[in-house]
Amino acid sequence: MYKDIETETSYKYLKIVISSLKEPICILGGWAVFFAVNKNYQKQALRVYIGSRDIDIGFNSVSSFKHAASILENRLKFKFVSFRYYKNVHAETGKDLSDEEVKSMPQHMYFQMYVDPIMSYANSGLKSVLGFTPIDEPLLKYAFEDKKYGKYVKEFGRKLLLPAPEILLATKICSAMLRDKEHKRYKDICDITALCLFAGVPIDDIIKTGKSFASKNKLKKFSSMDFAEDIKNCSNTLGLEFGVVKSVINKIKEK
Repeated sequence: MYKDIETETSYKYLKIVISSLKEPICILGGWAVFFAVNKNYQKQALRVYIGSRDIDIGFNSVSSFKHAASILENRLKFKFVSFRYYKNVHAETGKDLSDEEVKSMPQHMYFQMYVDPIMSYANSGLKSVLGFTPIDEPLLKYAFEDKKYGKYVKEFGRKLLLPAPEILLATKICSAMLRDKEHKRYKDICDITALCLFAGVPIDDIIKTGKSFASKNKLKKFSSMDFAEDIKNCSNTLGLEFGVVKSVINKIKEK
């Protein structure tokens, strides 16, 4: 799992990014899960829910996407690569580092923190307008267009749009299958478990609705995967019984 310095730095920049963008700001990924479950998780575990290292921001229009990209690059001085923005961060002090500075540093002494701007749709014209093909998440459209699947909350004094827990669960089920890094997949299992237990939606309801947003092929692949090691790590990280985490994952695997 991520080191404290990584999630603390990400949280610091999450606040900075949110404070800099036009409202409402749509958050998804690990930080959206954090805001969805932290209150209830904290009541039971007596500690704050785990944070994320990367920041995912959702957009429903090219104009809002371009505005945010300009702020990230010009005002907040994030560097751009491929389809995301990043900062090099010292692994001990949390200090920002230039690309030149990290060239002479051992890899374990710094990490890269990413901000991923994500569109709610994809089409052939986006690349010509933006200059690159952004990440897309079609499920975001439900958060933007249907009040049932999007909730406005106040964080850092700003208006945020959070996708409903059911939408977040669907995205996490899909992403867990695609991870090529074990720590990323085990974080997904933590988020899936937390959403099912602490998002304030009855477990059978959130799983049923969440699964309805995922394709049969993706659900079939998820059901075929062995998450035993991830479940063990999740149990230790969240302070939950192994059997509790396993039962959540098995419920999702059920037809």
